[in-house]
Amino acid sequence: MRSKGCIFLVMLLCGLVASAADFAGHWKGKVANLPIVFHIAHDSEWSATLDSPMQGAKDIPCGKVTVKGDSINIDMPALRANYKGVIAQDDKSITGIFTQGISIPLTLTRTTAEAAQLNRPQEPQPPFVYNVKEVTFQNGDLTFAGTLTTPFWGKKHKAVVLVSGSGAQNRDEELMGHKPFAVIADFLTRHGIAVLRYDDRGVGGSSRGSVDDTTLDFATDAMAAINYLKTRNDIDTTHIGIVGHSEGGLIAVIDAALHPNDVNFIVTLAGPYVSGRDILIKQNHLIAEMAGTPLSAQQAKDIEAMFDAIYNSTDSLQLATQLNEIMSATGNHSVEEINNTIKAMTSSWYVAFVKLNPEKYLSQVKCPVLAINGTWDFQVDAEQNLEMAQKMLPTATIKQFEGLNHMFQPAPTRQASMNYGAIETTISEQVLKAIADWINKL
Repeated sequence: MRSKGCIFLVMLLCGLVASAADFAGHWKGKVANLPIVFHIAHDSEWSATLDSPMQGAKDIPCGKVTVKGDSINIDMPALRANYKGVIAQDDKSITGIFTQGISIPLTLTRTTAEAAQLNRPQEPQPPFVYNVKEVTFQNGDLTFAGTLTTPFWGKKHKAVVLVSGSGAQNRDEELMGHKPFAVIADFLTRHGIAVLRYDDRGVGGSSRGSVDDTTLDFATDAMAAINYLKTRNDIDTTHIGIVGHSEGGLIAVIDAALHPNDVNFIVTLAGPYVSGRDILIKQNHLIAEMAGTPLSAQQAKDIEAMFDAIYNSTDSLQLATQLNEIMSATGNHSVEEINNTIKAMTSSWYVAFVKLNPEKYLSQVKCPVLAINGTWDFQVDAEQNLEMAQKMLPTATIKQFEGLNHMFQPAPTRQASMNYGAIETTISEQVLKAIADWINKL
């Protein structure tokens, strides 16, 4: 009897091990409508990584993964989060709780590695029908890594440098699973235009800059890219321009004004044509409206007071004190929230951007300009900025596309246009065609 009991115990333990092994694989779910994917593996011990496709985050390492029978516990120290769940008898789902400050029910279902990825039909895939070359160029002591694509045909090509928006971005301007610069480069190169896109300072293969870098510093990086193109014998050096998105559009304007002999044309995509102060005040109003909670008169007054303080500031400590007084007076913010906001709003880049007024540069731009904005852009308002573009650059080509957001994606509603990651289209074909046609007619 005793020996039979031991045999039964061994069989039971084997069954538990087999059940536990069923956690291995790919699991998808949604936390507050944000898709996430766990990749769970078992070698000598359990491990996991996490993807947030809409945020462009892949393979975030998880901490300790503990499996006991039909239960799993996944720690995520990088996110200050945790997931505890129980696997279903059919091994096709896990029901549990995701905790990150608050606890949210989260059910995971099995998927495949391929199905876990968001559908991005425009993302270029090899084999490419043009030349692709990894290149580097210098801006003083800084080295920049990038990708140059050139058509198979022809000896010398018109060329553009792609310049990304605010924040450190890679050469594809990757955001929420989209790679807009890869898509733009692919389209333009297929239409006979060479394209250089590069990693921003401190990203990918590019050198790290300084914490005090501002838009004007980044403008010198774009010029270094243009100077590199001018050294190549496969580039038409009389037709080199900048295609800049968001802050990159402002950089295009700055470089066209300061280097009229080197920048032959510019394309601004959602580029700011009014001061950073005006851009950000309008942005706050639009975001609040689209969220269904328009700013009250007092909130609008407080926001203007904060940006006025930054715009007129001459001393960072005094500015921090002013911002603290304004935010503390509302009584709606914790000390931690106030401190984090002040830290961001007193950074060198932020202060310089708020103070920067494109008007002084616009008056010096002499080259051809194509300015494109979308009517559903809540970050750089089309009406506000294109009105100034038309006023300051009367010979510019102005194009306003209905129903496109800041990334030039179409959406079923204005509110839905805020959710970049949920939209399959990376950038409107109409916009891509408008850019290529305009450049090729120069």
